[in-house]
Amino acid sequence: MVPKRVNISGAHAVLGIDIVSFSALHDDDQIHAIDHLIRWIDEALAYQSIGDDEYRWSPAGDGGYLTFASSAACRKAIDVAFAICHKSQYPIWRPRNAERVRLRLALHAGTVQEARELGRNTNIWGMGINMAARILSVAAPLQLLMSKQYFDNYIQGQRESEFQIGDVHWRTVKHGVQVEVLNVNRDSLCLHEDQAKDMRWQSIGGLWRKTIQEYTFLIHDTMKSGEPVAALAAAKFLLDLDEEKPVRELCCMIGSTGERPAPNYPSQYHPLFSELPPDVLFQVIRATAPRMALANQVICERGDPAESCFFPVSGTIGVDVPGQDRPIRIATGQIIGEFSLWIPNLNRTARVRAIDDALLLEIHEDELDRILRQSAHVAEVVYGIIKRRMLENILKSKRLFPREGELAESDLPNVSASCEKYAKDTELDLSEAAYVLFNGSVEIEPPEGGPLIIKAPGIFGAEQVLGIVSDLGSPDGRGP
Repeated sequence: MVPKRVNISGAHAVLGIDIVSFSALHDDDQIHAIDHLIRWIDEALAYQSIGDDEYRWSPAGDGGYLTFASSAACRKAIDVAFAICHKSQYPIWRPRNAERVRLRLALHAGTVQEARELGRNTNIWGMGINMAARILSVAAPLQLLMSKQYFDNYIQGQRESEFQIGDVHWRTVKHGVQVEVLNVNRDSLCLHEDQAKDMRWQSIGGLWRKTIQEYTFLIHDTMKSGEPVAALAAAKFLLDLDEEKPVRELCCMIGSTGERPAPNYPSQYHPLFSELPPDVLFQVIRATAPRMALANQVICERGDPAESCFFPVSGTIGVDVPGQDRPIRIATGQIIGEFSLWIPNLNRTARVRAIDDALLLEIHEDELDRILRQSAHVAEVVYGIIKRRMLENILKSKRLFPREGELAESDLPNVSASCEKYAKDTELDLSEAAYVLFNGSVEIEPPEGGPLIIKAPGIFGAEQVLGIVSDLGSPDGRGP
């Protein structure tokens, strides 16, 4: 009777193996590469006399993990690693690019647990295999990177003379976990210490290039998905990396221009940014600041000076309006606080907070003012958008115009109304028009009595009406 195999648990050695540039291989070559890797592993295990019950194999895409069950097998894990490397240097097959299959390896000792996998098989779980994967992620091509835990348990004071072992150094891996690792070599099968040191921080340049590439891809994806504000956020990060070309291209695909380039994404319209010429939009992107907010973090508090506006990019943004039980959701791509760009000395009228983790673009009123001063036409366009938004809010006010439901969008063009700022000491003719005072103060001199001061705090819902007002309750003169 064959004895039942016992699941392993506790501290064990784990060897991670990864095929370098696996995804760049032709599909058929990928299959052949995995076949040969499995063959090398089988031969290495057999050469070290490690039986089938002394290891577990966990495949992982372009490689996998060997977990060694017995103490003797754990000690031989490093020998298995070098045997696999030896096999890879003398292959009987090469992919169609004619280059040898290159490996990177990581060796660790940690706690694992064998448990049921989907179906009838088992698999290895736990920090031991997780840490092996993290060490593997920072190993260089052709390197065997060993954790200090494996070194302390199976090499130090026992087999140091058999290997060329580098200095201990630190690496921070996934989730900010820090681990001590060492380069290890034998018979020139892997990287020498000098080679490993030369390649150790290549990830800095690689990460830089990858980040630029990823943000460029995000511009393409967001534009294809019809979300230009998210594309502008990706462009902002590219500018911070001194990558101007894709940003200027994007500005031509969003901004106001008759000449558009031909990238592999469509142009998109935004009610504010599409009114700006590409060169002005480029300056606006440079002037914005990305702002990260954690869940429930307050972005601006009611009563705070309103000195900037925000464009939600991702996450859920809510406005806590006094008297309402639930926050009003602000959709991504909309604008928050734009009135402060036109009206100075406003205060925030409500608390704005992140419902979940969020990213916003913020632009300060001083920065936008500096940009708009360069073009009176552009300034007129931008301020015209803001004035229309203010006018819509006033005309939809149920307090001022108590109709059944809100004023329909189709009625707005028929309303003879405008939104303007007036300098101090400007005289208003109340016999010709009625005024809704949104912000500031007005002095009225009635026929009898002293002057009357009327103030408005710059808050929707607290406006003051000046002049002769129709009793029809409708700004267009029509009944409800």
